[in-house]
Amino acid sequence: AVVSTQSGHYGRENKIQVTRNTSNNEKSPVSELFGGITRSVVSKAGAKESATLQPFLSLQLDIQDPGVTHVNHALAHFTHREQIYINDTKCYRQETLERLPPVLILHLKRFIFDDAAKSCQKLHKEIDFDINLVIDKSMMSTVGSTLVGEQRYRLFGVVYHHGAHTTGGHYSAMVYHPYIQCWINADDDTVTHQDDTAPLKHIAGRSSYLLFYQRES
Repeated sequence: AVVSTQSGHYGRENKIQVTRNTSNNEKSPVSELFGGITRSVVSKAGAKESATLQPFLSLQLDIQDPGVTHVNHALAHFTHREQIYINDTKCYRQETLERLPPVLILHLKRFIFDDAAKSCQKLHKEIDFDINLVIDKSMMSTVGSTLVGEQRYRLFGVVYHHGAHTTGGHYSAMVYHPYIQCWINADDDTVTHQDDTAPLKHIAGRSSYLLFYQRES
């Protein structure tokens, strides 16, 4: 069941931080493998910080900003401190990582709603990513986090979307096979061996959509 509890901690600059926990306290094989938690903090001058803990099975990364051309940029954008207004009062909001799972799924948000067109559109921009991923300590929560130091992950799977529109196209997947030590590409009924650079290549009509990283022990 989803629970909502509150607790008090000291956050940045020794300010009291009231934390609301909306995470699911029931464990499952799926949540144990893919489940993480983010901490969203809203702060304003002269008031306690308000924080909300939110569970996730995939980390959804906004890639619309022109400056976001690499997964590392998207992660930095996800955790950057932004200025917002609540009831005409200037506030700040920041998302950080409270807990990371053994398998981290990065979801590149390629499908967005276009207000002008009144429809869902696909972002075709190329996003670079690497085999090795380092989650820097600056992206992690300073309150209540179970994470110690930077977290290292290694890519083992990619899901791609093929096609120009959200209403058409199809998906393919590339996974690393540890026993034969090579990448396998599965595209409908075609399965082929690939070299180590294959998942990172940009191919016309193919867009990386889901990235699967395994934490290194």
